[in-house]
Amino acid sequence: MRTGTRITVGITGHRELPEENIPAIAQGVRDCFAGLQNTRGDSAITVLSSLAEGADILCAKMAVDMGLRLAVPLPMSKTEYRRDFSESASREFDFLLSVADEVFTVLPEEAEPGHPSRGFYYRQAGIYIAKNCDVLLAVWDGEEEDNPEGAGTWETMKLAREFGKPIQIIDSYCAGS
Repeated sequence: MRTGTRITVGITGHRELPEENIPAIAQGVRDCFAGLQNTRGDSAITVLSSLAEGADILCAKMAVDMGLRLAVPLPMSKTEYRRDFSESASREFDFLLSVADEVFTVLPEEAEPGHPSRGFYYRQAGIYIAKNCDVLLAVWDGEEEDNPEGAGTWETMKLAREFGKPIQIIDSYCAGS
């Protein structure tokens, strides 16, 4: 990676993180972002996060705290998407939307089925992130489990690999990378 160039970090991760591991996961995210800042010099770092509850929100908060640019590719309208959030996560979501540098709804890359599920739209956001990042940061539990709707962390990691993107992993159980 060259110094002085822009870099986009895509975020994927689980919605449910073990509460006792959140401090270590947050430190791992901070370390990853700081490492990119150190190797990139004065480059502008943009973090792409759909702000799903759990890892997406955690990583976005770390990015904002570190002064990184935040871009939010939403899988659906804010109002519709908010239905998937707990009350506390909804407050964090609204705050992060208010401080984001860019917020937009992702257009589907794949043909929409007759009656698309919510998972279809989550998959489209995952495709967008995997395709448009320079590196994918995954907060992952190590399970190579396919989601029937193709919208999970593992699927986004597979997509990133297909697009030739490097992946940095933070283990959501051991918090190691």
